Amino acid sequence: MTTSDPHRITKAFLLPLLLVLAASAFRFAKLKGLVTIDFLENFSPWMALAFTGTLVFPKRVSFLLIPLLLVVIGISATGIKDVMHWEAVAVYGCFGLAAWLAARSRGQMGLVSSLLSVVGCSLAFFIITNTVSWMADPVYAKSLAGWLQALTTGTPGLPPTTWFLRQSLISDLVFSCLLLAAYNTEASLRRRQAIPFLRAAAV
Repeated sequence: MTTSDPHRITKAFLLPLLLVLAASAFRFAKLKGLVTIDFLENFSPWMALAFTGTLVFPKRVSFLLIPLLLVVIGISATGIKDVMHWEAVAVYGCFGLAAWLAARSRGQMGLVSSLLSVVGCSLAFFIITNTVSWMADPVYAKSLAGWLQALTTGTPGLPPTTWFLRQSLISDLVFSCLLLAAYNTEASLRRRQAIPFLRAAAV
Protein backbone atom coordinates (compact mmCIF):
# COMPACT_ATOMS: atom_id res chain seq x y z
CA MET A 1 0.00 0.00 0.00
CA THR A 2 1.24 3.45 -0.77
CA THR A 3 0.48 7.05 0.07
CA SER A 4 -0.87 9.52 -2.48
CA ASP A 5 2.71 10.55 -3.12
CA PRO A 6 4.59 7.52 -4.51
CA HIS A 7 7.96 9.15 -3.75
CA ARG A 8 7.27 9.67 -0.08
CA ILE A 9 9.37 7.63 2.34
CA THR A 10 7.22 5.98 4.95
CA LYS A 11 7.74 6.85 8.60
CA ALA A 12 6.82 3.33 9.69
CA PHE A 13 9.72 2.81 12.05
CA LEU A 14 8.11 2.22 15.46
CA LEU A 15 8.30 -1.59 15.22
CA PRO A 16 11.91 -1.51 13.88
CA LEU A 17 12.78 0.90 16.71
CA LEU A 18 11.48 -1.59 19.27
CA LEU A 19 13.63 -4.30 17.67
CA VAL A 20 16.69 -2.03 17.78
CA LEU A 21 16.09 -1.33 21.46
CA ALA A 22 15.61 -5.04 22.16
CA ALA A 23 18.87 -5.90 20.35
CA SER A 24 20.64 -3.12 22.26
CA ALA A 25 19.39 -4.52 25.57
CA PHE A 26 20.58 -7.97 24.49
CA ARG A 27 24.03 -6.60 23.61
CA PHE A 28 24.29 -4.96 27.03
CA ALA A 29 23.26 -8.21 28.75
CA LYS A 30 25.74 -10.20 26.64
CA LEU A 31 28.63 -7.85 27.44
CA LYS A 32 27.74 -7.99 31.14
CA GLY A 33 27.78 -11.80 31.01
CA LEU A 34 24.08 -12.07 31.77
CA VAL A 35 23.17 -14.19 28.72
CA THR A 36 22.70 -17.81 29.73
CA ILE A 37 20.74 -19.17 26.74
CA ASP A 38 23.23 -21.29 24.79
CA PHE A 39 21.79 -20.85 21.29
CA LEU A 40 21.71 -17.05 21.78
CA GLU A 41 25.23 -16.83 23.19
CA ASN A 42 26.75 -16.41 19.72
CA PHE A 43 23.86 -14.42 18.23
CA SER A 44 25.56 -11.17 17.21
CA PRO A 45 23.45 -9.08 14.82
CA TRP A 46 25.43 -5.90 15.37
CA MET A 47 26.12 -5.17 11.71
CA ALA A 48 22.41 -5.60 10.98
CA LEU A 49 21.74 -3.21 13.82
CA ALA A 50 24.11 -0.63 12.30
CA PHE A 51 23.21 -1.03 8.62
CA THR A 52 19.59 -2.18 8.40
CA GLY A 53 18.63 -0.32 11.57
CA THR A 54 19.85 2.92 10.03
CA LEU A 55 18.33 2.02 6.65
CA VAL A 56 14.77 1.85 7.99
CA PHE A 57 14.94 5.04 10.02
CA PRO A 58 13.77 8.38 8.55
CA LYS A 59 16.33 10.62 6.85
CA ARG A 60 16.14 13.14 9.67
CA VAL A 61 17.66 10.55 12.04
CA SER A 62 21.45 10.87 12.08
CA PHE A 63 23.42 7.89 10.82
CA LEU A 64 25.55 8.27 13.97
CA LEU A 65 22.65 7.34 16.26
CA ILE A 66 23.05 3.55 16.27
CA PRO A 67 26.90 3.47 16.25
CA LEU A 68 26.89 5.89 19.20
CA LEU A 69 24.28 3.73 20.91
CA LEU A 70 26.56 0.71 20.51
CA VAL A 71 29.53 2.66 21.92
CA VAL A 72 27.49 3.82 24.93
CA ILE A 73 26.32 0.25 25.57
CA GLY A 74 29.90 -1.01 25.37
CA ILE A 75 31.18 1.63 27.80
CA SER A 76 28.26 1.05 30.19
CA ALA A 77 28.75 -2.72 30.20
CA THR A 78 32.52 -3.11 30.22
CA GLY A 79 34.03 0.31 30.92
CA ILE A 80 35.76 2.78 28.65
CA LYS A 81 39.13 0.95 28.75
CA ASP A 82 37.60 -2.07 27.02
CA VAL A 83 36.12 0.13 24.28
CA MET A 84 38.93 2.56 23.51
CA HIS A 85 41.60 0.23 22.12
CA TRP A 86 42.62 -0.50 18.52
CA GLU A 87 40.43 -3.54 17.96
CA ALA A 88 37.37 -1.91 19.52
CA VAL A 89 37.95 1.28 17.52
CA ALA A 90 38.05 -0.82 14.34
CA VAL A 91 34.79 -2.55 15.33
CA TYR A 92 32.90 0.66 16.05
CA GLY A 93 34.47 2.35 13.03
CA CYS A 94 33.03 -0.42 10.84
CA PHE A 95 29.62 0.08 12.43
CA GLY A 96 29.82 3.82 11.77
CA LEU A 97 30.82 3.29 8.13
CA ALA A 98 27.97 0.80 7.62
CA ALA A 99 25.48 3.22 9.14
CA TRP A 100 26.77 6.02 6.89
CA LEU A 101 26.37 3.84 3.80
CA ALA A 102 22.85 2.89 4.89
CA ALA A 103 21.92 6.54 5.44
CA ARG A 104 23.03 7.35 1.89
CA SER A 105 20.88 4.49 0.56
CA ARG A 106 17.60 5.27 2.34
CA GLY A 107 14.70 5.01 -0.08
CA GLN A 108 16.87 3.62 -2.86
CA MET A 109 17.10 -0.07 -1.96
CA GLY A 110 14.71 -2.99 -2.14
CA LEU A 111 14.61 -5.98 0.19
CA VAL A 112 17.04 -8.06 -1.88
CA SER A 113 19.65 -5.31 -2.25
CA SER A 114 19.32 -4.47 1.45
CA LEU A 115 20.10 -8.05 2.48
CA LEU A 116 22.94 -8.34 -0.03
CA SER A 117 24.39 -5.12 1.36
CA VAL A 118 24.24 -6.52 4.89
CA VAL A 119 26.14 -9.60 3.72
CA GLY A 120 28.75 -7.34 2.10
CA CYS A 121 29.07 -5.27 5.28
CA SER A 122 29.44 -8.43 7.38
CA LEU A 123 32.20 -9.76 5.13
CA ALA A 124 34.01 -6.41 5.15
CA PHE A 125 33.67 -6.27 8.94
CA PHE A 126 35.15 -9.77 9.22
CA ILE A 127 38.15 -8.94 7.03
CA ILE A 128 38.87 -5.55 8.62
CA THR A 129 38.54 -6.60 12.26
CA ASN A 130 40.52 -9.81 11.81
CA THR A 131 43.23 -7.90 9.95
CA VAL A 132 43.47 -5.53 12.93
CA SER A 133 43.67 -8.57 15.23
CA TRP A 134 46.44 -9.99 13.04
CA MET A 135 48.37 -6.73 13.34
CA ALA A 136 47.86 -6.37 17.10
CA ASP A 137 47.95 -9.95 18.40
CA PRO A 138 51.48 -11.36 18.90
CA VAL A 139 50.15 -14.91 18.41
CA TYR A 140 50.02 -14.26 14.66
CA ALA A 141 53.10 -14.17 12.49
CA LYS A 142 53.34 -10.85 10.66
CA SER A 143 53.28 -12.51 7.27
CA LEU A 144 50.79 -13.61 4.64
CA ALA A 145 50.51 -16.99 6.38
CA GLY A 146 49.77 -15.28 9.70
CA TRP A 147 47.13 -13.06 8.09
CA LEU A 148 45.46 -16.08 6.49
CA GLN A 149 45.52 -17.80 9.88
CA ALA A 150 43.71 -14.80 11.37
CA LEU A 151 41.05 -15.11 8.65
CA THR A 152 40.59 -18.87 8.91
CA THR A 153 41.74 -20.94 11.90
CA GLY A 154 42.27 -18.01 14.25
CA THR A 155 43.86 -18.25 17.68
CA PRO A 156 44.80 -21.78 18.78
CA GLY A 157 42.44 -23.13 21.42
CA LEU A 158 39.49 -21.06 20.19
CA PRO A 159 36.90 -21.80 17.48
CA PRO A 160 38.12 -20.87 13.97
CA THR A 161 37.36 -17.34 12.87
CA THR A 162 35.36 -18.74 9.94
CA TRP A 163 32.93 -20.14 12.52
CA PHE A 164 32.44 -16.65 13.93
CA LEU A 165 31.92 -15.37 10.37
CA ARG A 166 29.17 -17.93 9.82
CA GLN A 167 27.48 -16.99 13.09
CA SER A 168 27.67 -13.29 12.23
CA LEU A 169 26.23 -13.79 8.75
CA ILE A 170 23.33 -15.84 10.10
CA SER A 171 22.66 -13.35 12.89
CA ASP A 172 22.87 -10.31 10.61
CA LEU A 173 20.60 -11.84 7.96
CA VAL A 174 18.02 -13.03 10.49
CA PHE A 175 17.89 -9.70 12.31
CA SER A 176 17.85 -7.73 9.06
CA CYS A 177 14.88 -9.81 7.88
CA LEU A 178 13.12 -9.07 11.17
CA LEU A 179 13.79 -5.32 10.84
CA LEU A 180 12.62 -5.19 7.22
CA ALA A 181 9.55 -7.31 7.97
CA ALA A 182 8.68 -5.07 10.92
CA TYR A 183 9.11 -1.98 8.75
CA ASN A 184 6.90 -3.30 5.95
CA THR A 185 4.29 -4.61 8.38
CA GLU A 186 3.96 -1.22 10.02
CA ALA A 187 3.95 0.48 6.62
CA SER A 188 1.08 -1.76 5.52
CA LEU A 189 -0.88 -1.08 8.70
CA ARG A 190 -0.39 2.66 8.28
CA ARG A 191 -1.14 2.50 4.56
CA ARG A 192 2.26 3.94 3.74
CA GLN A 193 4.85 3.04 1.14
CA ALA A 194 6.66 -0.19 1.99
CA ILE A 195 10.09 -1.34 0.80
CA PRO A 196 9.53 -3.41 -2.36
CA PHE A 197 11.18 -6.74 -3.05
CA LEU A 198 13.69 -5.55 -5.66
CA ARG A 199 13.96 -1.81 -5.59
CA ALA A 200 12.48 1.06 -3.66
CA ALA A 201 10.93 4.01 -5.45
CA ALA A 202 13.37 6.79 -6.30
CA VAL A 203 13.23 9.90 -4.21
